[in-house]
Amino acid sequence: MARVDSLIFFLTGFAQLIIASEIETALVALILQGTGSGMLALGVYFLFFVARNHKEFTDRYSKSEKTVLVRDPVTGELRREDATPVVNKAVMYGGPTALTFLAALFWLAN
Repeated sequence: MARVDSLIFFLTGFAQLIIASEIETALVALILQGTGSGMLALGVYFLFFVARNHKEFTDRYSKSEKTVLVRDPVTGELRREDATPVVNKAVMYGGPTALTFLAALFWLAN
């Protein structure tokens, strides 16, 4: 989920940059350009931070409401498995990715 969070930073950053390019007031446009660029920088930072420290998060981070407790048939140990269907995961990652890509194209076109 943390990678989707970085996509949300990208979306808000591009939205601010797009709005700043359409606003007539120079001060408001300057503020939105600064905060939009900062949101893009935060998105890049969190994307790289999560990718670099992925192993630390996988053992400690669990969404208990979406996991199922399953007993391993070989060892008999209990482990948590994510019960979210693959289609939901694809939409959860594909939707923000597509929107971010379209927002980036729209911003570059303006």
